[in-house]
Amino acid sequence: MASQGQEEKLILVSSNPNKGIEAERILGVPLLRVALSLPEIQAQTVEDITRYKLDVAKTKAYGRLVVEDVSLGFDELGNFPGPYVRWLLEAAGGKGLAAIAYALNNRAAKAQCCIGYWDGSEAHLFCGETRGEILVQPRGAAVFGWDAWFQPQGSAKTFAEMTAEEKDKVSHRGKAYRLLAAHLKQTKAAPTAGQR
Repeated sequence: MASQGQEEKLILVSSNPNKGIEAERILGVPLLRVALSLPEIQAQTVEDITRYKLDVAKTKAYGRLVVEDVSLGFDELGNFPGPYVRWLLEAAGGKGLAAIAYALNNRAAKAQCCIGYWDGSEAHLFCGETRGEILVQPRGAAVFGWDAWFQPQGSAKTFAEMTAEEKDKVSHRGKAYRLLAAHLKQTKAAPTAGQR
C-alpha cells in the first residue's frame, strides 16, 4: 500500500531515469519515479501497450500514477518497428535502426509517445506524435534511445543535437506531457481523501 506521502505525489512508473528527467522538465512538477519493470504486451499500437501497462501499475496500490510507451516506425514499412523499437535497440542498437534506414528509399518516420495517467479512479491516455526522418549516420550524443538517429520535420538537428528546451517543444514526449499537464491544470488534480 502506498504511503500518504506517495499518494500526494504524481508517480512515474518507469525503469528508465531519462524518461523521468524529461517528464519532470516538461510537466514542471517533481515526480516520484518508481523503477518498476512493467510487462510489455506485443501489440501494434502504443495505446494498447500503454493501457496494459497502466492496468498492471494500478494493481501496485499507488495513488496517482503515470506510465508511458513510445513508438518509432518507418512510413515505408507500415510503421515498423513501431512499438517494437525498444527490442530492436536492445538487440542491435542504433546501428540496427540505421541499417534499416540505409536499405530504404524513403526514411520518413513517425515518433509517438502515449502516456497513461491514473487519477485514482479513472484512466486517461494522452498521445503525442512527431514526424521526421531516421538517419543512417547518428548525430549528437547517443545517450537516450534513438535520439541521435531521429531528425524531426522542419529541423536541421536530431533530437540528440537539440537543447532540452528545443527538444521538448517538438518531441512526441513533449506533446504528450503537455496534454497531461493541461489535463492536470484543468482538473486541478489534487488527490482527494481516501484516493488510492
